[in-house]
Amino acid sequence: MSFYKKYQDEITTMQLLSQILGKMKLNYAAQEPQWAHVILDITTRGFSTGLLKVNHQPFEMEINLLKDFISIQTREAIDYIDLVDGKSVSEYYAEIVKKAEVLGIPINIQTIPQEMSVKTPFEEDQEHHHYNQDFAMEMLKWFQLAWDVEQQFIAPIRQRKVYPGLFWGTFDVACILLYNQFESFIDDEKVISRAAFDEQMVEFGFWLGDDNFSYPTFFTLPYPFVKDKKLPIDESFPKGSFFSPKMSEYLLEIKEPIDEVNREEIIQFIEASCQKSLEYLEWENTHHYFEDLKMDRNKK
Repeated sequence: MSFYKKYQDEITTMQLLSQILGKMKLNYAAQEPQWAHVILDITTRGFSTGLLKVNHQPFEMEINLLKDFISIQTREAIDYIDLVDGKSVSEYYAEIVKKAEVLGIPINIQTIPQEMSVKTPFEEDQEHHHYNQDFAMEMLKWFQLAWDVEQQFIAPIRQRKVYPGLFWGTFDVACILLYNQFESFIDDEKVISRAAFDEQMVEFGFWLGDDNFSYPTFFTLPYPFVKDKKLPIDESFPKGSFFSPKMSEYLLEIKEPIDEVNREEIIQFIEASCQKSLEYLEWENTHHYFEDLKMDRNKK
């Protein structure tokens, strides 16, 4: 059985829980272009809101997949919600609201999930209640791998960027390279897209699979979107890479187990698809983006 088919229920439950944390960032983080302020941090333990503040109170919420709990922490106190198979999203949400309010953190979020087929408000969702420790560890390893290869690629680039993190709406770990040229999204009524796509950019990301991709998959998406054209694949790409005109993306599906993944091939895919995307977008004066840093290499 494929990775996605095996863990589909667990993936959906975890995405819904991540949306609760993500909507807290949406409320309380200082706003940035491309929704960069709502990204959840990938940590050694799971994923986190990072430092937020409400009513002069600093706080952080984290889903800890090593210890199987959600934590809510302020300067003065910390409380926990256990991650347990069989506990529904509505139960998690009720516990989070109750314990956060005791810590002085008001929960005032839009509770309908976004960018998902699931539309049941968190407080009513009893359908999604799947938690599996084996899956949790597997997911954490995939997210950390995605963060690592994306960070290695994008960190040294000398251009404005969004660093890797978990975009909880679509549940993908992604980073963005920007060109500093406005490119308004065609439909201003689409609230998410009009802010996500308002400058020329290339997004590099990873998701765990879906109904069309049975295994974890890396992607590269240039914007403005590719229309009526198939971008090339050449010898600079690793085996298995392809361009999907339907999705307007370069794709690399990973069928190997996490412990057998070739990280260098993934970085090769990101680098090759980046160069082809820049050629398609006809960005000018980009040669300096990739000039070596004048530093001795560290021990990464």
